[in-house]
Amino acid sequence: MCGICGIYNANSGESVSPQVVEHMTDLIAHRGPDDSGYHIDGPLGLGFRRLSIIDLSGGHQPMCNETGDVWVIFNGEIWNYKELRKDLLEKGHQFRTNSDTEPIVHAYEEYGVDAIAKLHGMFGIALWDGPNKRLLLARDKAGKKPLYYTRIHGGDIVFGSEIKALLGHPEVPREADVQAMADFLSVRYVPAPATLFKDIKKVLPGHWMLFEGGTVRNECYWDFTFGKTEHRPIEEYVQGIKQHVHRAVEERMMADVPVGAMLSGGVDSSIISGIMSQLTTSHKVKTFSVGFDHPDYSELPYARLVADHFGTDHHELVVSASDLTQYWPLLTWHRDEPVSEPSDLGVYLVSKLARQHVKVVLSGEGADELFAGYPKYVVDWMAKYYHILPPVIRNQLIQPALDSLPYSMRKLKTAARNISQPAPRRWMNWFGIFNGQLKKDLLSARTQDAIDLDSSREFRRWLAKNPQRDSLSSMLYLDTKIWLPDNLLMKGDKMTMAASLESRIPLLDYKLIEYAASIPSQDKIKNLKTKYLLKRAFQDFLPEPILTRKKMGFNVPTGEWFRGGQRDIITKLLLSERIRSRGYFNNDYIERIVADHLSGKTNYQAQIFTLASLELWFRVFIDTPNLEMPEGSIEDLLNEEQPVVSHR
Repeated sequence: MCGICGIYNANSGESVSPQVVEHMTDLIAHRGPDDSGYHIDGPLGLGFRRLSIIDLSGGHQPMCNETGDVWVIFNGEIWNYKELRKDLLEKGHQFRTNSDTEPIVHAYEEYGVDAIAKLHGMFGIALWDGPNKRLLLARDKAGKKPLYYTRIHGGDIVFGSEIKALLGHPEVPREADVQAMADFLSVRYVPAPATLFKDIKKVLPGHWMLFEGGTVRNECYWDFTFGKTEHRPIEEYVQGIKQHVHRAVEERMMADVPVGAMLSGGVDSSIISGIMSQLTTSHKVKTFSVGFDHPDYSELPYARLVADHFGTDHHELVVSASDLTQYWPLLTWHRDEPVSEPSDLGVYLVSKLARQHVKVVLSGEGADELFAGYPKYVVDWMAKYYHILPPVIRNQLIQPALDSLPYSMRKLKTAARNISQPAPRRWMNWFGIFNGQLKKDLLSARTQDAIDLDSSREFRRWLAKNPQRDSLSSMLYLDTKIWLPDNLLMKGDKMTMAASLESRIPLLDYKLIEYAASIPSQDKIKNLKTKYLLKRAFQDFLPEPILTRKKMGFNVPTGEWFRGGQRDIITKLLLSERIRSRGYFNNDYIERIVADHLSGKTNYQAQIFTLASLELWFRVFIDTPNLEMPEGSIEDLLNEEQPVVSHR
């Protein structure tokens, strides 16, 4: 796991400044504290920071071919690098290292851009083909590793593993994208290829981009579909899932440094921790868990149960409101975009704990999106029955009755509102924050005039490109293509790398993704039970309470925190002259939801957290004249006198 960045002055032809590349690279030093490297070739400059995991002494980057005219920098790991190396040696290529980086160079020499599809791993890659003056950027199939780019001077390319590396270039402006901001308010993240910074884009998962001369090719080299399924006996699916999961975990234990596991106490991380314990005979696997200072939000008892069951060397910590006060600005800086969920705090702090013991952890993301693990998947099937009802019954009887339900039944009210929406807007709204009337109430008239209020554009685009066979398949596909890489995987990457820790994700192995996609929808949810097949596959492996417990998720008690010790912080952020001066919002509406929440009249914790995160992002990235990492708490930031920068 590393950090990459670079510049290709494809249009201007100017020589790249080594000082600029070094500055860009320094901004992502946390991604690779073990080593750094640079390569300048006229209009091309590459920068690299290394976290040494494989071939500790021989994996220095940038790395070149035998003749020194093809260069690569890459962030991530390649699981099949030994097989690629063997194939390339047989074809006459010469190797100087045992790293997983060098096969990328020689595979490109042998296969051209088709080499990217042969890589089995997690990666963000930049490859410079000197003789042909080509820059190739590529991102792994599932989008586990981030890669950003922007174009300046009419065609020059600036790229990097994190946005702050791009912002380190003196010609890359820091300006908010108003449409992306509105989309963030809807879904808690910015759907690719956009980012919250104007004109800075993400390379899409499973895509490569080739910059050559004045042309740009953007190609999808891998995709999958839930649209083609094969009906097989349930037991055959169960065995197939077990085999794929075991293989994926074993592959991701490959390292020349200690490897541990993030253990939440849920099904997915428990499976991974258990398999790792089976495969490790020389010592106990180290597991790491985080809980909160509120018993209703803490999963630590379940994590301890699993740790005891598999005999792991278990470590844990408890997070409090004061931690959010201390780290929120720093989390924002590491995220590059607003902190989408309070759980970022827990992931960051448990990563810091894990880094004291290991350099690599395995994590459990992805199973919910492949095997239908969220309650929304069960509830959504009712939509087809709801829309059969006459409009008069829906609009004059059912909706008013549901809207009148008390706050204690808010999940039912949310489900009812979503079911009434057409797809794919309905699917977008399941994890949404400000949508429909809430969005109109929040945004100023000037902002509404400047944007498309319907933030489901990327949802429609993915489905137009690759239609799925039914509603559940469409939801799973969209969540795997958008929700995972643009939110959960970004959180995992940015928060672990902030602690210089590598996170690996076995359940998003591309072969497992393809296998899960081949299973019919009706076999994924049985008797209204989510994640049916995965639980059945490991029912004799996990402790029974882990299999039967109610899904909790990585919840954080921010509602209580905001009414308690963080009351003044929220007020200073959201009722300040600073946020008013931006002109994006209806300030009277913000005042009302803050007042209603603080008084206990209702619970707007998700809306308040989202708005506060966005305002913090403006203060960390837009209002400040530099890109220095915040060292103080949110209180320190609020007390600083900073000029308000015009964004209009």
